Amino acid sequence: MKYAFLKQLLLAIAIWFWAVILNTILGTIYLVAINFDTAGNLLECGIFYGAIFSFPIMITILIIIITYTANNKKGARLFNTVFITSIVLTVIASVLFWKLVYVRGIVMGLVLMCITIVSGIISLMTFYKRLVQLGGDFRTA
Repeated sequence: MKYAFLKQLLLAIAIWFWAVILNTILGTIYLVAINFDTAGNLLECGIFYGAIFSFPIMITILIIIITYTANNKKGARLFNTVFITSIVLTVIASVLFWKLVYVRGIVMGLVLMCITIVSGIISLMTFYKRLVQLGGDFRTA
């Protein structure tokens, strides 16, 4: 398929971009609601830290997409693998963020982790059809 890698790369970047934006918006709403900081500061930090900590997840998703499409795996299997892998890696990235930024309080850390997971899931579901269509079972001769 002509331009296959470009399509796969753009899809991985789109999933990553929407996850970072959703995480920033939802995280900012939560942190402003508990009077943690101002919205402007939180938006800047959210985009920066969200992009940095989730970039390895985007690379992993891209590798999975490339591998599964090259092996003509079913689209549903591709989606399931990306879905499960992204949740596991999101939990790991959230814990690393929690430790490196010194998030205080288990409740705040868990809420931020849940926001991150929900943002990733919404982003993946937004691109569900495009992701499944990359699978080998949707190719026409």
